[in-house]
Amino acid sequence: MIQKENKHVFLNKLKEEPFIEIFRLQDMGDDTIFENYQRYDFYQLLWFTKVGGDDIYFLDFNEYKIEKDQIVLIFPGQIDKLDVEGKEGYLFTIHNDIFYNISLQLNSDYLNGYFSNTFISLDIDTKVRLEKINELIFLEYNSGNRLGLMKSYMEALLFHVSALFEDSHTLNNGDIFVAELMKLIDNNFICEKETDFYANSLGVTNRKINELCKKGTGKTVKQHLQEKLILEIKKEIRLRRKSLKEIAFDLGFNEPAYFTRFFKQHTNLTPTEFRDNK
Repeated sequence: MIQKENKHVFLNKLKEEPFIEIFRLQDMGDDTIFENYQRYDFYQLLWFTKVGGDDIYFLDFNEYKIEKDQIVLIFPGQIDKLDVEGKEGYLFTIHNDIFYNISLQLNSDYLNGYFSNTFISLDIDTKVRLEKINELIFLEYNSGNRLGLMKSYMEALLFHVSALFEDSHTLNNGDIFVAELMKLIDNNFICEKETDFYANSLGVTNRKINELCKKGTGKTVKQHLQEKLILEIKKEIRLRRKSLKEIAFDLGFNEPAYFTRFFKQHTNLTPTEFRDNK
């Protein structure tokens, strides 16, 4: 049974039991929780039905101009900030195990992580379908709240979102290869910082993996690893949950001096300067 009494489940780590939660953005206008960066241990789906006030959404330190009838999927580990004033829509939070099972069923490129931060604009037909599914989700959430039924409704909703994405994106074998590579990097970048690991995991040479990676993204594997590491450092610093020394150690830097040099080389700021820079 889903526990609904915790209004701010999205600020917490995963609960032991699987869950799907749904919130209305317009009901959160008096909250300040979105004004600071937050990090999530589960999946979220944001659906904007009305945009007012500040129309900028910050996701992993990138700025996105949001529009009415847009949806974006937020993956575990991402960090975001949003001014909810003047906005209407829905926030769905989805337990990792449930999302994983849904993604296996749908086998969607949109759900695999490589295309995260892709905002999908709803067409009229898809919007009508999602509104009907959403009515069923709210009805069940506020009555029986049966997890199996909630999962079925969420799978239907994600099916239509994924279909809309795939109708507007033509993927080739190179795209699929890069998607697998990005997934590997996401899961291993802290412990595996050399190209060899990723080439061996995907059964290609270092030269081939860099050729495909650069063709698909304009960057080498090493550049992606460095960017991922810098992004992770920024997230940890901005969340202010750990000291700089703890962040360095957790991310595999044995020497604080090297940690500082690495960060400054890629950002032109020391970790301390970034922390103090509002």
